[in-house]
Amino acid sequence: MKREPFFAMVIALVTAIVLPLSAQGTTAHAATLTPSSASLNQSKTFYRYNARALASRYGLNYASQTALTRQETTKVYVASNDSQIKKSTQLAMAYWNQKLGRKVFINGTKSSHTLTIGMTGKNTSADAWWKPAQHQISLEQADYNQQLYSIRNKMINQNTLAAVTSANHRIQAYGHRIANRANFARQYNAYRATQINQAQKQINSVKHAIVAQHIDTKARTFKYANIIAHEMGHSLGLQHSANAHDAMAANSSTPNIYNYSKVKASKNGFNTLDKTDINRAKLALKVHDALN
Repeated sequence: MKREPFFAMVIALVTAIVLPLSAQGTTAHAATLTPSSASLNQSKTFYRYNARALASRYGLNYASQTALTRQETTKVYVASNDSQIKKSTQLAMAYWNQKLGRKVFINGTKSSHTLTIGMTGKNTSADAWWKPAQHQISLEQADYNQQLYSIRNKMINQNTLAAVTSANHRIQAYGHRIANRANFARQYNAYRATQINQAQKQINSVKHAIVAQHIDTKARTFKYANIIAHEMGHSLGLQHSANAHDAMAANSSTPNIYNYSKVKASKNGFNTLDKTDINRAKLALKVHDALN
């Protein structure tokens, strides 16, 4: 008998519409270096004298450090009534503070802050950007609104593909196990029908839960935590990284936000700051302290 792939049309459809989740490569440029422990334990005189050389070597921009106080902290105020943006901001602050080992980003107020996070209606190709002169991280309102629909569809597509793939593997394995049985066709078709039915139920259940349990909104909150954390990195004095896996890469991404199970289980999102991001930030803070 002909053993046709389970949900062949569904797989073809999903494969056609799901885009790669990895960031666009930046390998055309030299890799961004990670400051060593030794470079992070020098004197203020060393940092003052070598500030320009360190900036060139590690991709630092001291002119972007306008939100830092003399105490090497940034007082953050969210100029938005959107509760999800406020949650994203708190997560982003926690990501940096946890990895840096101290509170560099602290809560400010409307009357006392050094960095503002707000929405803008300006139509740009960017989802967010750091404005040093205004001490402001601006988030594109239209892009933020559209993300909910986009995340929901990608999450459904990813879950559908996973369910289809898993069911196919089970069906194929079962077919191999019973290949020599006299009643192979009847048993195989019955098992296949059961797996298709279970997979469809799982897909429908997840589709419903994504909306009913606001998993898509939760995923967007996690995504914007990483977007804001990226812009906060600029405020610390970090230029874009040429390493695609760094949170400070120009095309950094958070693939986990499209994984229904991971988003549902997570309470604090997905901190993508790595050693290169953190050591560059520590160095930038050291130089800022030395120059001020």
